Amino acid sequence: MLGLAALACLAIPSRAAASPGADGTRNLSMGNATRGSSTGTDAAIINPAGLSYAQQFEIEPLYQFNLQDQTHGLGVFVSDSLNSPRIALALGYIFMNGTPRIRYNGPLSDREQLKLAHFGHEVSGVLSVTAVQNWLYIGVKPKWQYVSLRYHDDDGIAHDYVPKHNAFGLDAAVAINFLDWARLSVVGYNLFGPNPPARTEDPVTEIEGIATDDDPEFNDTNLRPVSDYPRSLGHGLAIFPLHNPNFSLNVDATYDFTSYRETQDQWTRITVNAGGEFIAGPVPIRLGGWWDSRGRGNGDDRGYVSAGLGFIRPATLGGVGVDFGVGFAQQVTGSIPRELDTVLSINLGLRLRPDL
Repeated sequence: MLGLAALACLAIPSRAAASPGADGTRNLSMGNATRGSSTGTDAAIINPAGLSYAQQFEIEPLYQFNLQDQTHGLGVFVSDSLNSPRIALALGYIFMNGTPRIRYNGPLSDREQLKLAHFGHEVSGVLSVTAVQNWLYIGVKPKWQYVSLRYHDDDGIAHDYVPKHNAFGLDAAVAINFLDWARLSVVGYNLFGPNPPARTEDPVTEIEGIATDDDPEFNDTNLRPVSDYPRSLGHGLAIFPLHNPNFSLNVDATYDFTSYRETQDQWTRITVNAGGEFIAGPVPIRLGGWWDSRGRGNGDDRGYVSAGLGFIRPATLGGVGVDFGVGFAQQVTGSIPRELDTVLSINLGLRLRPDL
């Protein structure tokens, strides 16, 4: 698919996997519960083994915007599972630039804001191998990831809010297909190269070079309270009641072993995701939702619902097809009202099937 544009706006919620700068419209619409059924770019983002699920060729640019921390994500993916029945390949690049803010009491007790710069690159490659035809798939995703979070103090001097993250990472996945009735996938994310979260204790007690009053009351809830690249494990089950990809029911879960390991409580963050897709003629209808445990206890747990529609016209041999989709997600439980997340995602593209 040649994606002409993809827009995602209004506060993308933190995930336990994938890139902090970009997500997929289909993943969002189905509650990020697509490890068992994703193909193409969606598979390159969330499940490298799934790249071999379908034979197709696509080139897809992505753009996303997070309103809460003012983060832009711009990327492009190229994937090819069309030229070989056994091997599928993908390349991806994502650029991220954001300006989250911290609120605090200044020297005169006035409420002030400190703007930070959240910046990053990710370059990835995916290799997916069909180990046993129609049964077993194995995928790896080596990647280079760079993230910095900086600010300028009262004298204009730049400081790192957290140390820069510059590392090679690796995702690895195994997927099993049960006679096209069901697919089970297990994915390990950031097996190498995880980074710690932007903050590990709440509240922040001191920021170097910033003048405050005696009780600064720092509030950095619009920073990511979880790691940009946590070491985590995800598993997903996709069931196809009609014995074809036009109707799928999906249940996923992820386990984040990084984000809360440096706090005193030491906690494994868990998300539980569910979603479904039904393609009625050319129109995919997608529904989903997820629960995010965040830290220990239920004080910062969050719940979301999501939905989406699309229009798909498959490409004929040597021809061009169309892929259009919109996705929406809304936080419905947890946090306080002004922090509720709302997400809108749109993509419009062309599918290509060259006659090679």
